Amino acid sequence: MSITASTLYRDSYNFMRNQMSSVLALSVLAALITVILSWVLSPSAEQIDAIGQLMSNMTGMSVGDMMGYIEQQITPEQQSAIFRYSLAALFSTLAGNVILVGGVLTLIQLVSQGVRASVVQVMTASLPVLPRLAILLFIYSVMFRIGLALLFVPAFLIAIAWALSPVIACKENTGAFKAMRLSTRLAFSNVRLVAPAVMLWIVAQVVLMLFVGVLSALNPMIGAVILGAVSNIISAFMLIYLFRLYMKLHA
Repeated sequence: MSITASTLYRDSYNFMRNQMSSVLALSVLAALITVILSWVLSPSAEQIDAIGQLMSNMTGMSVGDMMGYIEQQITPEQQSAIFRYSLAALFSTLAGNVILVGGVLTLIQLVSQGVRASVVQVMTASLPVLPRLAILLFIYSVMFRIGLALLFVPAFLIAIAWALSPVIACKENTGAFKAMRLSTRLAFSNVRLVAPAVMLWIVAQVVLMLFVGVLSALNPMIGAVILGAVSNIISAFMLIYLFRLYMKLHA
């Protein structure tokens, strides 16, 4: 029997509806971890002002002019601030994503085995796969950002190719590179089922960014947690869909 996207979406929706409390708790937990780590690791107010001054000075410049300006005019303080800000953004986002992906995929497997587990039990059960996921998601994140810096198409192809890699890494207990290799083969063999889901996920994340201004009226940290939690719920649905797809491909 052929696998259809409508069946996968319906199954994913039903699973998420039945496990909404657990998915919501994992999404909020991951968002909290991201926001707290970002706050702890972020540059000081003075360093943020230095970054703001740098960006203000580059307003209206072409990409070439920006690169030349950065090489000639950037101060050591601004270099330090940019490095720390980038590091904070990368590792805080990575930590939240690892918790979310590990938690959701472990939850799916426990529910599939008929086990009723609390969020604490889910996170405890996910601990063995978190280091593997951290390596995988770090590579994924870096390559996706490089793809975005070049053009949208490379980033989209990377997102499709490695979409199933977290599922494979958790389900099959494989290393990051083997999971990415297997994912690439499976994803492009079933691109009609993977590509639309990836595109919908990207569009949903972009649309969500439009509400940043609305949430800015709240306390910045509260707004960031709400935005992160909603983003994580969208990502959780995507993970459920991909897990269902992977299981049907191996049925």
